[in-house]
Amino acid sequence: MAWRYSQLLLVPVQLVFLASVCCPGVWGSTVSEELHRMVGQSLSVQCQYKPKEESYVLKTWCRQTAPSKCTRVVTTSEPRKAARELQHTIWDDPEAGFFNITMTQLTEDDSAFYWCGPYYPSLREVTVLRNISLVVSPAPSTLPSQTIAPLPESTATIFMPFPVLTTSPEETTDSSINGTGHRNQSSSSPGWTSPGLLVSVQYGLLLLKALMLSVFCVLLCWRSGQGREYMAETMELSKLPHISKSLDTVSHISGYEKKANWY
Repeated sequence: MAWRYSQLLLVPVQLVFLASVCCPGVWGSTVSEELHRMVGQSLSVQCQYKPKEESYVLKTWCRQTAPSKCTRVVTTSEPRKAARELQHTIWDDPEAGFFNITMTQLTEDDSAFYWCGPYYPSLREVTVLRNISLVVSPAPSTLPSQTIAPLPESTATIFMPFPVLTTSPEETTDSSINGTGHRNQSSSSPGWTSPGLLVSVQYGLLLLKALMLSVFCVLLCWRSGQGREYMAETMELSKLPHISKSLDTVSHISGYEKKANWY
């Protein structure tokens, strides 16, 4: 019985695992890589993808403005040609299967979540390859500004891609995923809640539901076991009257024989 209970407890855990595998856009890809820089420094990021022999797909570097939205900062126009927007530069090599993004002269206002990936103008969607959390801290007065080298290719992490809505740098209209609800907001969105907090809340609620499901399964099996034991005891008790009647019959026959012998 204990083994059966332990097997039932594994069911919610398996459900959580399957949900994380089947929904990479919600679980795996929302995990961000946190990078730290100081004011005045530069940031270089490399995003890898599987090369495809078909028409060229634009690549972009965008700044997250909502859990599933971002504003494009810089976007390629053609392969192997650098595109620049202010202090942002992007360069793509489709044959090699990667593109590089460089941000120079960083300020504290550049601290945000950034995504890189292919951009589809007709759908206004970005397939996110990497989720970067950039934290820019004030530089000490004694340290000169310096440039940080790009991440080595061996350490570049590729996340499961998932599509998100995007807006151009000039247009920051906030549209929900299903197209409902329109409101204007700035790209910085200072009052927006961190996605890390939202992910933590989602995980907490899911684990709470799994725990409640486990307790319900255990109680259901326990009640079922109690019911079987009660039925078994009832059946045993129901046999007792027949045994008593048999004993009375034997006793009656024995008394009759004794009377016969006496006569």
